[in-house]
Amino acid sequence: MLASAALSASHRRPPSPGQLAAALEAGAIRTVFQPKVSLATGALIGVEALARWTDAELGCVGPDSFIPVAEDSGLIGPLTLCVLRSALQACAQLRRSHPDATVAVNISPLLLDNPDLPDRIAAVLDEAAMPPSVLVAEITEGRPVANPRQAATVLATLQVRGVACALDDFGTGHADLKALLRLPFTELKIDRSFIGRAAATPQAWHAVRATILLARELGLRVVAEGIETVQAERWLRDEGCDAGQGYRYGRPMPSCELLARWAAPATALAQPI
Repeated sequence: MLASAALSASHRRPPSPGQLAAALEAGAIRTVFQPKVSLATGALIGVEALARWTDAELGCVGPDSFIPVAEDSGLIGPLTLCVLRSALQACAQLRRSHPDATVAVNISPLLLDNPDLPDRIAAVLDEAAMPPSVLVAEITEGRPVANPRQAATVLATLQVRGVACALDDFGTGHADLKALLRLPFTELKIDRSFIGRAAATPQAWHAVRATILLARELGLRVVAEGIETVQAERWLRDEGCDAGQGYRYGRPMPSCELLARWAAPATALAQPI
């Protein structure tokens, strides 16, 4: 996700809005991709696009550092469109070998206040000559939804047009049951913190199982993040989880590495680490 807490900035001082704006203008924000795999078949079904920034002065700036700056300064819209354009370009190449592959792009809850968001996303899709069905809009958990009614309208419009909508990081921050029930989603993502603790904490497995059952009752697809082992993959598959992400399938990687590694439709999964 864009605001992943798994990556921390290598410095303590956050970037200024001016530095972030300059990076966007210079094209310094790059996009990497993490594979998303069907747990039933092991096949690649899509990727998640993640923003990265390395600055000559600041060094490696983590998303947990620059995403809040983007949200507070009004740059989150340009940043999101930048990532979206890059993500669609990479997905177009990936679909040459995986025709049904999708790409997930994170959408800040702040953007759901803008009724023009569906039109802006549609324009970028048209620019890339990609169908709406290729895109999964992942609603991140960093900020609360200020206007639930407007957010519901925006999400419903996206879905009517063919864009899937996922609730990211369920069970953490503002991604809670209330958000799941009051906003229209097609997919639920279980946060990696639950998967990471599950091997040592039975209560975490119970929470994951309950989340999967809840999603099933609501007719949602379920994606688990943070899968690292065959054991976790097998357990999640047996519990009915649809798809997974994590180091078991690959770390976030540039599009050239993604395309090289997953060039064939039947690419074998990496060995567990």
